[in-house]
Amino acid sequence: MPCPPDPLRFTARPSAGATEGTLVELDGVRVGERLTVDSLRIGAGERLLVHGANGAGESILMRLLAGVAAPDTGTVRRRASIGYLAQEIPADRPSERLLAAFGRGLPGDGEEHRALLLSYGLFRERDLHVPVGALSAGQRRRLGLARLLARPADLLLLDEPANHLVLGLVEQLEEALEEWTGALVVVSHDRRLRSRFTGRHYEIRAGRTPVLA
Repeated sequence: MPCPPDPLRFTARPSAGATEGTLVELDGVRVGERLTVDSLRIGAGERLLVHGANGAGESILMRLLAGVAAPDTGTVRRRASIGYLAQEIPADRPSERLLAAFGRGLPGDGEEHRALLLSYGLFRERDLHVPVGALSAGQRRRLGLARLLARPADLLLLDEPANHLVLGLVEQLEEALEEWTGALVVVSHDRRLRSRFTGRHYEIRAGRTPVLA
């Protein structure tokens, strides 16, 4: 009987941009009855952990910061390169192969994309030609993380980064984030991750402005 393969080991380190000062600022923001943010500013190198009860509005806040959603009222200003890992990674192009999905929009050719993706330690060679629609939730999560890593960013937004990842990969991701010098905003209900997080803790209560916890 063949030996099982060695477990995956996440070896990548995100590349930080060089933008200084305030990266994102929200003023007088409201999204229906779901979220109200009077004022929030995220500066270069800041680290924030955002949490609250399920449905409190954390994911809405992350989508506003990332620019994939707009507020009903108020202003959101960004002056940074932003990497965003959403809470769920949909299979929008189910027939697209994993390697092609990773390389979409990246400079370089397929062989360069292959070498880069394998260097992250998130996939094996045999995975690269699997259709995205056939990937597990954990594999789609790792694909989203890989695409985020492929571009330098001033600010990383990670919405429940531990979702669908095995414990070893979560711990290795935490180690990489400890070395990250750019700004970081994390939403997490994972107790281990929250207890080890170094930075400010913000709590959203009933959709209201994040408050220092």
